[in-house]
Amino acid sequence: MPRMKRGQIKSIQGLISAGLPLVVGTLHERTGLQRIRRGGSALSGLDLLEVRLDCLDRAALPEDWPLPVIATARHPDEGGSNCLSKARRGALLQDAVFWSAAVDVELRSARALAPIIAEAHQHGRTVILSHHDFKATPTLKSLRSLAAKAAGSGADLFKVATFLRDRSDLMTLIEFQAGSSPVPVVAMGMGNAGRFSRMVLAGFGAPLCYGWLGKPQVPGQWPAAELRSLLNGVLPA
Repeated sequence: MPRMKRGQIKSIQGLISAGLPLVVGTLHERTGLQRIRRGGSALSGLDLLEVRLDCLDRAALPEDWPLPVIATARHPDEGGSNCLSKARRGALLQDAVFWSAAVDVELRSARALAPIIAEAHQHGRTVILSHHDFKATPTLKSLRSLAAKAAGSGADLFKVATFLRDRSDLMTLIEFQAGSSPVPVVAMGMGNAGRFSRMVLAGFGAPLCYGWLGKPQVPGQWPAAELRSLLNGVLPA
């Protein structure tokens, strides 16, 4: 079983309270794993790692993680790889509770995977409930409804990633990110305007900013190594 070095399992909420958005490096293929094994400058500026358990062979994961980890096993209808069943995703996430700092479960699966959400809380892990829309951006009313549902389902954070069709979609995400919510929000855009949106939404309070390690997975992501310097350049200290 992969294990965290002493002190690496931390409350993500505690890290968020420090101020600037946290930079998350996403791992979904072997090139990214090779980079974290090298360590050093390959991880410069990163605060967290997100491990896509639906993409990676469980046996290929390192024994010691250099940074706190968000573990997720994505639902096939929200971009998950390998068409994993609910039972398989649940088993991967249940195992991850013991070595990760946080688990990310799609909101659509919150009821089915409620025991894992409860176990994560029992172990002091952060629970991220997420929603991914690769075709459009829901209305502000719909996003607020999803956030309320996430709060009622045990979320510590609600992450939403949507496809940006035009300027009004970005304005919707900004209003959602900056507005009141029953649970802290992490909003991000995908598509041609995705990169721009992630900088903008970080400025409006998104506490996590995701970038790729190794290879990009969806349009609109920054290389994780660039994100810290970019955020430091556009956000006040």
